[in-house]
Amino acid sequence: MWLDISLTIIVFLVMLILPPLLDGIERKIRAKIHSRVGPPSIMQTWYDIRKLFAKELVVTDTGYTMIFIAILLFTATVLTLFMLPTGYLTIFSRDSISLLFFSILILMLQLIWIILSVAPSNPFSTIGVYREALLGMVNELFFTLGLFTLMVYINGLSFTHLTSINYSITYVLIIILLASCVYVSSGRIPFDIAEAEPELASGILIEFSGPLLGVVLYSNLVKKAMLYGLVANLIIIPVIGNLNVFLKVLLFFISLSIIWIIYGVISILFARSRIDLAPKTLFLFYLLMMIIIIITWLLRV
Repeated sequence: MWLDISLTIIVFLVMLILPPLLDGIERKIRAKIHSRVGPPSIMQTWYDIRKLFAKELVVTDTGYTMIFIAILLFTATVLTLFMLPTGYLTIFSRDSISLLFFSILILMLQLIWIILSVAPSNPFSTIGVYREALLGMVNELFFTLGLFTLMVYINGLSFTHLTSINYSITYVLIIILLASCVYVSSGRIPFDIAEAEPELASGILIEFSGPLLGVVLYSNLVKKAMLYGLVANLIIIPVIGNLNVFLKVLLFFISLSIIWIIYGVISILFARSRIDLAPKTLFLFYLLMMIIIIITWLLRV
């Protein structure tokens, strides 16, 4: 009992501390690849967030609405994170959190993010929201379909059912599909068109500054970590077997960190896509992946 509570709290705290640190490491690695100096420390993202919270809060005409929704986003993110650890990491033997419940929580966070983006009465923000919604309709549809396919494939609704799964071509393809959806959901190049800083001056974030911007950016980093944790779980759960509970937690965080860095390096290889191309390209890619998954499933490979 006390072990369960202690590990849940530890995982929760690490998941709150780790995302800005991983973002700082990613920024250093990207700078090295670009032959730049980059930030002076891997703690730079934490320093940036702290600096934002130290600035004056400037409230526009819709400022109080934005503040309320930003607090709602942060609260929902933290509560979601707190509900996930024991089941999400399959640390303990009891039934873990439902994959269906997980998908609902993530979709809820995405919805709050869009509502927050609608709050400012700024034309650039409106364009950013339109781009986010258009891209999200395709990505979230196949994200949900991918999770549903996974649940049918493992014949269960919880992460613990993954422990009895052996790697197969079908399972690997499902991981690739969901990992692709997670990549797009995290707003990385070439699918960061909702922000598109050169064209929209940060798009949906244009009206945010100071502590409000700090809350939004930090919440987004934590959401990224939760999404990458899903991919980490899909990769490691079938092979961790009966490892010691502490080794399971350690392996999870190592896997999450590696996935974060891999996504960061991949994003360097692309240029930003166009809003008239990205949704169509994603739809065709996801549709092709779903067809291949169904074929390999029927062939039992």
